Amino acid sequence: MKSIKLNRHMRRKTWITICLIALCFGLYAQQKTLEIAGTVYDETGEVLPGTTVYLRDNISVGTTSNINGNFSIKVTRGDVIIFTFVGYDKIEYLALEEKKDLKIRFEAGSTELDEVIITSFGTTQRKISSLAAVSAVEAGQLQVPTTSVTNLLGGRMPGVISTLTSGEPGKNISEFWIRGIGTFGASSSALVLIDGLEGDINSLDPADIESFSVLKDASATAVYGVRGANGVVLITTKRGQIDRLNITARVNYTMSHLKRLPKYLRAYDYANLVNEALAVRREDPMYSGVTLDIINDGIDPDIYPDVSWQGEVLNPNSLRQSYYVSARGGAKVAKYFLSLGGSSETAAYKYDNTSVYGSNVGYNTYSCFALPSNH
Repeated sequence: MKSIKLNRHMRRKTWITICLIALCFGLYAQQKTLEIAGTVYDETGEVLPGTTVYLRDNISVGTTSNINGNFSIKVTRGDVIIFTFVGYDKIEYLALEEKKDLKIRFEAGSTELDEVIITSFGTTQRKISSLAAVSAVEAGQLQVPTTSVTNLLGGRMPGVISTLTSGEPGKNISEFWIRGIGTFGASSSALVLIDGLEGDINSLDPADIESFSVLKDASATAVYGVRGANGVVLITTKRGQIDRLNITARVNYTMSHLKRLPKYLRAYDYANLVNEALAVRREDPMYSGVTLDIINDGIDPDIYPDVSWQGEVLNPNSLRQSYYVSARGGAKVAKYFLSLGGSSETAAYKYDNTSVYGSNVGYNTYSCFALPSNH
């Protein structure tokens, strides 16, 4: 009888043990197969592809969001998921239960823009991890009144040499070299790529530039071959964004003054000096007293002219005026960016509008930039 009771007691303990073990395995299996899935958005509500998703305590487990901003990752209960994207502060999410419709929204972060630089073919890389000689200029430093973008490079970027050889309107555009001249007998200028295509840097208005980078050494320009022997300038223009219509307008006036000009004598003073020079040489004066009075009073300007050719030919003050207006905005369906600009610059030389031979020595430019996008 005692043996039967003992067997029943042992069977009961065995069943309890089996149940506890099964429960533990069930909980462990439940934690192991926890799945977190969802979509990543930026601050404007647009999906954000390429977001890095990984576990804080195990960085080897991770994934990235696809072109639609969707992601899926398997974790265990209590894991912390990290979401990171360039230009935004990282987001941490504590996984406590399985979730298939998680929405992660990034906000504009405090990451400094100069921590990321644009390298070859427009790819971005952290500045601290780049071994190549790449310099970047913030777009805000280029927003100053100037004739061309190249006039702003000198003194703003190490390794860039710029010279201005003329002040004539239309020719007052600086030439620049990156770490000197690398080729002879051919073009010694740097390769300029605007949104990936070769273009003229002086055709852009500084307000249309989003980012500006200069590749200077061989390791940075190797992918461009011999075309990058003199350095490469990468320019990214502004794009449309999901936002309400933003209109930007700018009007600039610049006045130039000829500060150092020689002072010439007028006809009366010249005639007196001629008579004094002749008197020293014991010769008769060239201009009599009556002639000096005629010159001084301007009675006969055809025979005794008194013309200030400096005042007739030169303008002591010249004016440059520029106008710029842009519109930026869009929605999820389409985004747009449009800009119009124009400038007018007068020269230091006067011209006669009534003369059939007169030519305007000033310089006028007009620009139009439009970039619709549905991406």
